[in-house]
Amino acid sequence: MTGGAGGAAQTGRRQGACGAAPLGEGDGARILAVDVGTGTADILLTLPGEPLENSVKLVVPSRTQVVGAQIAQATGRGQTVIFSGPTMGGGACGAAMKRHLAAGQAFVATEEAALTFADDLDKVRALGARIVGAEAAAALAARLPADSVAQVRCGDLDPGALRDALCLLGADARFDAVAIAVQDHGFSPQSSNRVFRFAFWEAAVRAGRPISGLFYDAAEAPAEFTRLRAAAALAAGLACGGPALVADTGPAALYGALPPGVADAVLVNVGNGHTICVLTLGGRLAGVFEHHTSALDGPRLEDFLQRFLAGGLDNDEVRGDGGHGAVMSPDAAAGPGAGRLARLPMYATGPRRALLAGSTLPLQYAAPHGDMMLTGCFGLLRAFADRGVAPDREG
Repeated sequence: MTGGAGGAAQTGRRQGACGAAPLGEGDGARILAVDVGTGTADILLTLPGEPLENSVKLVVPSRTQVVGAQIAQATGRGQTVIFSGPTMGGGACGAAMKRHLAAGQAFVATEEAALTFADDLDKVRALGARIVGAEAAAALAARLPADSVAQVRCGDLDPGALRDALCLLGADARFDAVAIAVQDHGFSPQSSNRVFRFAFWEAAVRAGRPISGLFYDAAEAPAEFTRLRAAAALAAGLACGGPALVADTGPAALYGALPPGVADAVLVNVGNGHTICVLTLGGRLAGVFEHHTSALDGPRLEDFLQRFLAGGLDNDEVRGDGGHGAVMSPDAAAGPGAGRLARLPMYATGPRRALLAGSTLPLQYAAPHGDMMLTGCFGLLRAFADRGVAPDREG
């Protein structure tokens, strides 16, 4: 610590967040962008003075996959799992938790960690899990024989492991600014979280918000989105007082796929978990369709998209099929010319975009800076640039 401060004093430079050069000094900002999906976590670290193509890039298993594997290992060893940490995405780790309990093994979780599995904690208890306070969880871990317990850390990001990985790769694990995207269904213990999540999109369409308006400074993440707020805390901690930004993965990928200067477009993100199609007119949201990718094949997705763009798809049908919904603004639905929306520029991205192979729609496959898997990260960088934070002096 003393040596670092002395070095800064000798060179006449101030220390920035986590010891990095302050914003506005050096060749640009070191921005960490992390897009947390169902299957992968896509990570980008900009390098001042280098083009974005030369950024540090990682595509690794998402935390729900890693945590799910850790729980499965504990199941195989017959260990009690003690699950603690910030709320994260369910998916693979939720399935592993259920298998662990079905095998007759004990599963103990703190309240915040248990929200990973359900907003109504009584539903988690009904599965057989025991929910305790953080102090009780720590006391239990200390009391049990070391070989009989597996302490599994919750959270959509492991900051220590990320820093270690970057250091092992020779990258400076200090950041001027941090942005994280996670998919959040919202806190709705008494109602459908599919409906609750889609209400977010419906409100955005009613207000005609631009996609850029769906990103939040970490301190301003909506209270009803508990996973997003947990990610905001992680981002703020990594930024060490520097700018921190959060967003849902949907807007992050869609904003990354939208070419600069394009105001009227159809954007499709075919993710591992969700498929989202949005319509933008005049740079503002005019329609959204969202479904679960696992429920779709190529022909079904094509049919849904065609009917959505023709104004013939509604919430009831999509929700009846297990999806989230479909909404179109009155102006978009009432515009002249049948099928005109399907003739707009259409940009597709996402790891499951192969479902669109053979589509009759005028698709262009978005790969900003030559890397489709980092589309969400580039959307986060774009949102930062809107706020004046960029990896180069010119922004």
